[in-house]
Amino acid sequence: MATSEIIFSRILVATDFSGPATLALKMAILISETFGAKLSIVHAATPVGYGIDTGAVPIEVLNANLDADKEQINQLVLSEPGLGQLKPSITVAYAETVDLINQVSRKDNIDLIVVGSHGASGLERLALGSVAEAVLHQARCPVLIVGPQCRPERYPFRSILFATDLRTTGLRAAQYATGLAERFHSKLTLLHVMKQRPTPSREDEPIADLKRLIPPDADCYCKADVRVEYGKVAEVIAAVSESECASLIVIGLRAHVLGDHAPWSTVAQVTREVKVAVLGVRGHYA
Repeated sequence: MATSEIIFSRILVATDFSGPATLALKMAILISETFGAKLSIVHAATPVGYGIDTGAVPIEVLNANLDADKEQINQLVLSEPGLGQLKPSITVAYAETVDLINQVSRKDNIDLIVVGSHGASGLERLALGSVAEAVLHQARCPVLIVGPQCRPERYPFRSILFATDLRTTGLRAAQYATGLAERFHSKLTLLHVMKQRPTPSREDEPIADLKRLIPPDADCYCKADVRVEYGKVAEVIAAVSESECASLIVIGLRAHVLGDHAPWSTVAQVTREVKVAVLGVRGHYA
């Protein structure tokens, strides 16, 4: 497979001023500085008296609430190291978070979206994870999810772990993983996780499939290894991330089917467990 040059030139980060959003902002700043990219900050304001008829709220109150959120963003720009120098564009509006992200992303031709995740599980995850899940499935570009344990480092592409099921999530995500590895001369690990070990006669098949995803000239710019492991997908990805000292995990996602939460479930579990960001890449973007 040939390598594709990967350049993030227009990055969007969403914030709600929470802890996970702050981590996402720090990661967005790092990547923007790395690529010399234009950064956009998006905040979906919540109307005063949310849950009641906003038509009953005086327009002066709504405007004051919006101005307060804009001022909080401005203070964030002043206080967050490196953010002021990037001169980010800022969008603050009354809207559903996902709708606003999609609107700005399409208008500005964003090529990377960065969002924070609370890393909750069970019923709590259904609420806190819904924004990240929706963005992941609806965005027209890759989405970088920054979990609660993530610790942004100065060189976020130092060691890249690419996890694939080899059936529906391979090529496009592999292009991002190998393209980033080429650009930054990274360590690259390609991982396939199986629930159980195949028969001895077929053990070499997934290894060969992984190797086919590595560009023929990969040795010129990075150290690429392949691993086939067995067990629960999310747990194995987290363990391999630790053992390979990964600084970024790339996961390929199959096309979203209504009601199918399996792809998000894997990403959510991995995001909750690891200390690095997870880049979700769909097979194609409209």
